[in-house]
Amino acid sequence: MLLLHGPGGQGKTRTAQHFAACASADGWSVAQARDLSTAAPVLPPAQALPSDRLLIVVDYAERWRYESLLAMLESTREDHRARVLRVLLLARSAPHLWDQLMAELGPLRIAWAEPIALTGFGGTPREALFAEAATAFAHALGVPEVSPPAPDDLADPAYASPLTLHMAALAGVVAAVQDDARPTDISHYLLMHEQRRWNASVAAETVRSLVVLATLFGPVRTRESARALLLATGAADGPHEADKALKAHRAVYPSDRHLAPLRPDRFAEDFLGWHLGRDPDAVDDLAALLTGEGVLLQEGDIRQALIVLANAARHEPVRGLLDEVITQRPDLAETSPAIMLAVAEHLPPHTAMEIALRPAGAVELTYARLKLAERAAHAIPEGAPALADIGGLWLLGKSLMDYGDHAQAEVVLGKAVRRMRERHDDPAAGNPVDLADLLNLYAESLAFTGRKPDSVRVMAEAIELLREQPPGSSEDEASRRTSVLARSLSNQSNALAGVDDLLGALAAAKESVGLYEALAAHDAEEYAVALVRAEARVGGLLHDLGRPEEAVGIGRKAADALRWLSADDPEAHRIDYADTLFNLALSLKETGQTGQAALALSEAADLYRYLAQHIPLRFLDRLGECLHTLSGVLEDLGRAGEMVRVLRELVVVEQQLGQEAYPDDRRYALTMFSLGQQLAALEDYEHAVSPLTEAVVLFRNLAALYPEGAEYALPAALVMLSIAQNALGDPAAVVPAREAVVMLREQSDGSADAVGRLALALQQLASCLPRDAVECAAALVEFDEIYGADPPWDEDGLDTREA
Repeated sequence: MLLLHGPGGQGKTRTAQHFAACASADGWSVAQARDLSTAAPVLPPAQALPSDRLLIVVDYAERWRYESLLAMLESTREDHRARVLRVLLLARSAPHLWDQLMAELGPLRIAWAEPIALTGFGGTPREALFAEAATAFAHALGVPEVSPPAPDDLADPAYASPLTLHMAALAGVVAAVQDDARPTDISHYLLMHEQRRWNASVAAETVRSLVVLATLFGPVRTRESARALLLATGAADGPHEADKALKAHRAVYPSDRHLAPLRPDRFAEDFLGWHLGRDPDAVDDLAALLTGEGVLLQEGDIRQALIVLANAARHEPVRGLLDEVITQRPDLAETSPAIMLAVAEHLPPHTAMEIALRPAGAVELTYARLKLAERAAHAIPEGAPALADIGGLWLLGKSLMDYGDHAQAEVVLGKAVRRMRERHDDPAAGNPVDLADLLNLYAESLAFTGRKPDSVRVMAEAIELLREQPPGSSEDEASRRTSVLARSLSNQSNALAGVDDLLGALAAAKESVGLYEALAAHDAEEYAVALVRAEARVGGLLHDLGRPEEAVGIGRKAADALRWLSADDPEAHRIDYADTLFNLALSLKETGQTGQAALALSEAADLYRYLAQHIPLRFLDRLGECLHTLSGVLEDLGRAGEMVRVLRELVVVEQQLGQEAYPDDRRYALTMFSLGQQLAALEDYEHAVSPLTEAVVLFRNLAALYPEGAEYALPAALVMLSIAQNALGDPAAVVPAREAVVMLREQSDGSADAVGRLALALQQLASCLPRDAVECAAALVEFDEIYGADPPWDEDGLDTREA
């Protein structure tokens, strides 16, 4: 798979068309994958029989619903195992989409190349590029003698865009043919050219209205659905009139689909900006249409139209329409990350703040919400009221925590705490309960960045503040103080557990449960979930204190409750449910209920996978921890094949985690060792060698940082590597076996465990050497000194012992 990305107008679609044509000429089948709610005609229908090599082009990949894109990749991988497959993704934006996909490609066994950015024209002089494009357009229009001059401002950076330069060439050719003056506003000139085409139609106004609808909603797959769109939007009064309108539009824009939009996209976006700027009534009509006043469009129709508007939001009239729609229907901003990012980038700060303060919702919007919070916080002016300043920092800090950027969150939240402490006597800056609420979030960021004692101290400050406060003058104030205190005790429990004060943590957790029970008795809908979370926390601490039987009972109850709640609202409860299942599985394993532990871990892994797709910075490590634990449980159950599949997925997760600034390779090294060991146990020695070789390298690198662990792990990996190499007849197998023997002799403390590991290494070394070799005899003598004088080899030369 390859992702080709760049801003609109850089030539992604045309590059894909050219590449697809080349691939087809080379004997490849070429297909286009389309999200049915995305307008993206790129390729003509295939004419030839499919070959055994297939190229799939995915245009507008950033517009796809992420689940649909992933399902397409999964189905393609499963349906074409015998084929050579290439998937070319085209997208305007890259980093967040690529981060999401990277978490999935490994488990899907899809290889990838690094994304390629299209950055516009480079080395070739623009004058030559302009002349080449003008010549091509002149021939296409049947006026080969026309050769317009290049624009005077061709050195402007805007002409690095292929689309801008080519539009200038086309406008120059058309202007020369029409005997017009050289156009200065290229887009506007070409739009007027389109207007002349509409004027020539028998239904000029109808065509223009349909061009708007086609740009927002097209293309439409069937005449029936196109007719329904025209009727729903009031563009036609009846089926007969709708059919006439569609016929008129197709006469101007021939296509194998109905309501084909203007192309290329940027030109269509310019048209929307021009049209809406000239027709205020159109703004009102479209706002009413998109907000559902009197007309019910399909969800996919509204989503696509909003994405088009988001991409066109560089035009002020489009921004005005988008702001009006989002202000009336804030929930529409949450239908797509692209729309929310447009709100963050283009709409007024107050609109960004309004959306950012809404409940979190879908995890796929987390990155976009962070950008909203950044926009809102950075727009707060110097000298703003204290509450606005602190509120902006709180919002940004919370969004950073939700995204998993704990280090930056600590900086932002620390700044908010300092400012609130400075204004502790100013009622306008918030009250002590507000400060305690902020301290909770700050303490979480401190714990995640390794400052666990500071987290304990900050939580103690928050709880002291709350205990000093009177209950409050109203029931709402009393409930809020109690709920913040309950959450503070729960967070204090986490902080104390982080510094190994488990008894203190359990006491705080139990007090939190008591407070939530009292709150839930008065308002079950508001506090039931928080109570379940608090009870699950008690269960986790009981497990850590060596009381897993009690932990299982509490964990089952919490998991059952969250399972029921998740069925009704998965987005709201997915994180809590995953964490609860994981902790329950640990207790089930400890109490010997290994099969049920495997089921719980498998379900938790599914949830963490989804979360890691959208928020890898926050959940990729949790997915890795869950998979690592699951692999151990599967090993206990003797399910080697499943264990290998889990370990292979874990390898990909660890490789992605290894790209962080300060990677910890310990779990990665253990994963590679376990994978190689299990493959060897399945006698798949050929595939065992590679992970075992990498495990040896990793353990060597870790030896300086963690010498005690490496003393055990590195010799074990060397022996296992030697076993796999020897089974393949590789004479190099003697090298790791010999190194393991030397290491284990040096490390041996005379214990039964140390002696046994040395004996295993000696046995392996002897098996790699010719029987008549002196080194082989010496290894066998030393082995016999450990295990006795029984012959170590049978008459076929096969090993008869286990160390």
